[in-house]
Formats: sequence, C-alpha cells, structure tokens
Amino acid sequence: MTKPGTSKKRKKPAYSKKTVLLIAGLALCACAVIVGLNVVFYRTIKAHDPDTIISGVKIGDTDVSGMNAAQAKEAVTQAAQEYSGRKLVLRLADGQQTEATLAELGLTVPDLESAVKKAVAYGKEGSRAACYKILKSAEKGENNKVFPITFAVDEETAGNVLRERLGGLLPQPENAKLTQGDGAGIVTADISGKKVDETKTVANINEEIADGKTADGTSVDVDTEEYKADITASDLEGITDLLGTYTTYYGDSGNGRKMNVESGAAHIGGTLVEPGEEVSADALMAPYTEENGYAMAASYENRQVVESMGGGICQVSTTLYNALLLSELEITERYAHSMLVSYVEPSMDAAIADDVKDLKFKNNKDAAVYIEAVCADGYVTFNIYGKETRPQNRTIEYISGELGTVESDETLYVATEEAIGTMYTQNNGRTGLEAQLWKVVYEDGAEVSRDTVNYSYYMASGKTVAVGTFTDNAEDSAKINAAIESQNEETIQAVIAEIENAQDGSEQ
Repeated sequence: MTKPGTSKKRKKPAYSKKTVLLIAGLALCACAVIVGLNVVFYRTIKAHDPDTIISGVKIGDTDVSGMNAAQAKEAVTQAAQEYSGRKLVLRLADGQQTEATLAELGLTVPDLESAVKKAVAYGKEGSRAACYKILKSAEKGENNKVFPITFAVDEETAGNVLRERLGGLLPQPENAKLTQGDGAGIVTADISGKKVDETKTVANINEEIADGKTADGTSVDVDTEEYKADITASDLEGITDLLGTYTTYYGDSGNGRKMNVESGAAHIGGTLVEPGEEVSADALMAPYTEENGYAMAASYENRQVVESMGGGICQVSTTLYNALLLSELEITERYAHSMLVSYVEPSMDAAIADDVKDLKFKNNKDAAVYIEAVCADGYVTFNIYGKETRPQNRTIEYISGELGTVESDETLYVATEEAIGTMYTQNNGRTGLEAQLWKVVYEDGAEVSRDTVNYSYYMASGKTVAVGTFTDNAEDSAKINAAIESQNEETIQAVIAEIENAQDGSEQ
C-alpha cells in the first residue's frame, strides 16, 4: 500500500534495440528519398536555361516559347503594332463622329514588362516540386500557360487627337461682351460651350480595346463636359462706365494693311484686365502669321518703308495707347516710331516691333477694366470700360508739341529690277522731329496741372535713289550690285558707264 502524500512513478515503456534501429532506418530512407527527389528536381530545373522561356507559354495571343526576354518583348510589340492599325469611330452624342487608329491614339501595353518577367521565370522559380511538374509537362508538349496582357492608349496622346479632331465639332464658348448703347455700357451674356471629357473618353476607349480583339471600325462613345467662357456676365458687373475712347482712320490703306488693323484690333478686343495686372499689346496680337489673320503690308524698317507680315499693327497699338491715356491707366512701356506716322499727332503714337518695341500697361484701378475694339467704315476704335471714380468736375487733355525739326542730307541707293543704266530719285526723304506730349488736367474748366507724358524723337530720312540692276550678264549684275553696296554715287556712275561702254563696243 502506498503511503499518503506519495506518488507512484510510472515506468517508461521499454523499446527494444531492434525497434529503435528499425525506426532509424525508416527515417534515413525517408531522408534519402527526399534528398534524391530534390536532386532530381534541381537537376531538371538547372537543365533549362534560366533566360529562355519554356515551351507552351504565351503572352496574350503571342507564343513566346524558346525566346529570351528581349525576343518575347519584341514579338508581343510586333503583334501590338499590327493591332494598332485598327480604326475606332469616335462618336459624339449628337451623331457627329471622326476616326482614329489605335496607333494615332498612342496604343501601349502597360503590363508587358511584368508579363515578360513572369514568362521567363515560369517553371524555374518557386517550389521545386511545382517547377519540376511544369517542366516535365513542357517537355511532353502538354504545357499551356497564358500570361494575360491588356492594351491601353496613352492619355496625353489620345487627348491631343480628341481635341484636334472633335474640338471643331463641338459648340465653342462665347465670352460676355461690353459695348456702348444709349450712353451706357451694355453687357451681352456669355454662352457656355462643350469640350471632350478626355479622362472619361480615354477610359471608354481602354475598356473597348483592353483584350486586343477589337474589330476595325468599332464605335466608341465620346463623353463631353460643359466648357464655360473665360469672361462671364458676372465678371463684367459694375465695370460698365466708359473711362476712355479713341478712334483713328485706316480706310485709305491697302487691303493687306486693312486686314492687319482689323485682325490686331480683334485680338485685343474682349480683354478683361484685373486690378494690378500688366498687359502686353504685342503678346495679345502675336503671332503675326497668315494662320493668325495677318497679311503682308507696308511698315517701317531701318528708316525705310518695307513690306512685312502684319504691317499696320502699330496703328492698332497707337489707337489703344490713346484710349488708355484717356482712361488714365498706367503705361509701363511705350516707344515712338522711328519716323513720323500720319494717323496721330507726334508723341501720340506707340510702335510695335519684333519683340524690341512693345506697348505695355497696368490696371492701376481698384476694379477690373474691359477693352472693346470696334472696326467700322474704315475707323478703328478702342473703348475702355471700368468703374468711374474720377470727380465729375475734372477733365483731362493730351497736347502734342513740336520741339524742333531734324533734317538729313543722306542719300540711299537702292537696287531695282529695271535695266542697268536706270537711275532716278525715288523719294525726297522725310523731315525728322523732336516732340513732347503733355497731360493737362482741368477742374471746373480751369487748368490745375500740366505734366510731361513722353518725349519722342523721329529720325529724318534722306532721299532715296533707285538704281537699275537688270541684265542677262551675271558678271555685270555682280558689278552693279557691289557698286550699290558701296553707297557711293561716283562708284555707281563709273560702273554704269563701264558696263554701257562695253555693251556699245560689243554691238560694233
């Protein structure tokens, strides 16, 4: 009998030496089998080139068996190029439509790099047992693995095509406008337009083409969104007072110059200038190209009248300059012409020239100002609207004054296409001038101040003599042109005499 408080120890089962050896043998056999299998798996995997895709593998619809990564990528890219030739019909809700190929829309395969990496690693990475099974299946020609890819268009490229081909089919917004009527400014309401919703439309395209099986000529809906005008009626509230207006006449100009004046005015008209904002007249009117509404016409260059694209825009900037002065907006940059112009008094002009001369002004008011341009019956007018805060008993006047004349005794010799020996005065030049512009302020009709606005110097030009250069003899042509370049009358006369004497001798 066991005494209280004591426990009876259980005896451990006794294993025979034979049993222990048997268990150990089985364990060793199992280890040997596992090691053996792993050796077989390892050798099978190592027997395959790690950089070559095994048999029976596709990326999308392209069989890439036996290819390396670069070859597989090239093969899929080639298939994508064939797919990119298919056209989509881009259709608006009202039935209007246009077409574009997938190539034009910027077809891409965004997941191609990832798919190629997976294809190369397939059967060589991961569980050795699984890789062994895959590789043996491939050796038997029973492997059939597809790594899917998706097709998509580049949003920026597609967006450019959508804007270019559909923008003209959609209603464009119209800015609110200010004009005069019954002695006051009248606001014409703005009209909203429509533009392509590029994000949604690209998503529609990508959904349609993702699987690479889209048929040629498939239609895709184009989503649009409201496109508000840059200037709305609410923007013009409270700025309908006419601050200043000025008009010049251009009706006796040639057709090209008329076109340039009207085009330049149209580019400036409709501009809303916020308080503190500085504006460049040149930037508003440029570029001076046919596509932007300009033509060749006469302009000043190096004290000469020459034909240039946009000739006549200086009359636009000059007219605007005087309207701005009367509105008492701050002029931050202004240049006189090189020579006098006929459409305003001296010192009241403002020249524009090849990014060298510009008219710039700043809105120094507390409220926005609006610029209206009107071309009618040969007259160009600028009206500046804003919020009138100047006292009613105060008026201003700008007075042009001549400080002195400038003469030139220079003679310029210019080549013409007339026969050699022709020589005559083309024009007698122009008188130059020094001038100044004053701003005079009146209160109740009495002058209270007179300040200088600008000082202008207009160069004189001497007479111009035309010299004929036409001849069939290349040597004589070179001689007379070289003589003209010398700008020396004696040299020119001597060359003409030499050529004429040689011609007389050859005729005898």
